[in-house]
Amino acid sequence: MSYDKIQEIIRRYDTRELKVSKAYEDGGIDPLWPRLDRAAMNQVDGGDATVSRYGIWANTVRDNIREAISLLESKKQEDAMPLLIRAANSLSAFSEIQHFLDGEDK
Repeated sequence: MSYDKIQEIIRRYDTRELKVSKAYEDGGIDPLWPRLDRAAMNQVDGGDATVSRYGIWANTVRDNIREAISLLESKKQEDAMPLLIRAANSLSAFSEIQHFLDGEDK
């Protein structure tokens, strides 16, 4: 993949409009945590599926946010908040896992 193609993808998603990727068909709101776990364990083991597993996990995070947006539009803020919190926490866990694997926190 070229630098230009990566830049084109970033430009396509740099918008205020919600866009849904068709990459990696898996998604939904669950199993969020097991998907992150499988991706991280694959990374630790040097597996070939690391990038695709993280891609599927990212779609699951996205779908939690999409569901929360739908709930917010339906005026169901109390139901949306747990989805937003778990999406944010999942992103934080990913960042912390990468920090650990980079040797910063061993």
